[in-house]
Amino acid sequence: MQLPSRIEKLFANLFLILISIFLMLVISELLMKFFFFHPSYNLRAPNMLNGHGAELKVELIPDNLYEIQPNKRLGINKDGFRDNDFSVEKLGRKRIVFLGDSFVMGLNVKSEETMPKVLEKQLKGWEVDNMGVVGFGPDQELNVLEKYGFGLKPDMVVEAICSLNDSGDIYKDGIYTLTDGVLEVAKNNPVKSMVFSSFSSIINQINFIKNKDYILGSLDPLLFDDTYDLTWMKYRDSEESNYKFALMKDILGKMGDEIKSKNIDFLAIIIPSYNNMCDDSSFKENKVDPNSYFTNENVYQQIFETEKIPYINLVPLFLKLDKPIRCSLYDAGNAHLSPLGNWYAAQIISNYMESRGQAKN
Repeated sequence: MQLPSRIEKLFANLFLILISIFLMLVISELLMKFFFFHPSYNLRAPNMLNGHGAELKVELIPDNLYEIQPNKRLGINKDGFRDNDFSVEKLGRKRIVFLGDSFVMGLNVKSEETMPKVLEKQLKGWEVDNMGVVGFGPDQELNVLEKYGFGLKPDMVVEAICSLNDSGDIYKDGIYTLTDGVLEVAKNNPVKSMVFSSFSSIINQINFIKNKDYILGSLDPLLFDDTYDLTWMKYRDSEESNYKFALMKDILGKMGDEIKSKNIDFLAIIIPSYNNMCDDSSFKENKVDPNSYFTNENVYQQIFETEKIPYINLVPLFLKLDKPIRCSLYDAGNAHLSPLGNWYAAQIISNYMESRGQAKN
């Protein structure tokens, strides 16, 4: 009778060992996922933030590609935005959530010189939260609005469109896709496929450490590509052009529908590029028809009118200025808006809001 009891004891011990190993793996996975696996690297923008841009860290994330890590010394709040920490409490003021890319984040100017903060100074009784992130497109900005913006209970959302490359951003990001004409979250994107390809965070961590140089060498140029997207300007009737139009229309339409459903005011801003306003040499090099120079801005205007989204197209307001004054609105060194340009754009927004009884300046 001793043999069966020994076998039973052996199997019982083996079972306990297997359960212990399983639990250790589960705990290790959870610890790795929530505490240890945060693939990040320094932003490759050394000339930004008065020479401190390279101190900014970018953390790769699966659903929105990346986010900026908090850095109090550099003015990056706990949520990764260039502003003070946000609070749900409005303290008697109304609130604007201002979305956009590097034109809104304003890494080439001081924090108080960014468009959102200048607008905040110009408006009476309003707080303007800067949620601009370098390299973002409207797809990522929509996700930011859903994750952070709506939770702040804004009275208004401003979406700044960078006419230079936003159409290219949503195309290369692969966050959203159109399936039979229906907008869907893509099952995969560049960061998911290269950094989060396994269900196991441990395996993903090993892969990231082992292949970090290759992964970052592939992802960084993609995530922060600021190449002018000429698709609409040169190949308006191409399949890629039509897909980008439909994708952009649906992303901005989704943003507008979600904002409207919450009874929040919405305003879109079309920011013209430095190339359009001051230096068309790159257009000439790429043999762009001069009659097509403002195609991107016109396409966004068409989308906003179709989706019934209120908008301001800054192009005609910039063009009415003499060229020397117009070019002073830009920082020629990096083609972003200068402090004067941010002030001028904010003043236009402020005047627009006042003319509609939304604010006093």
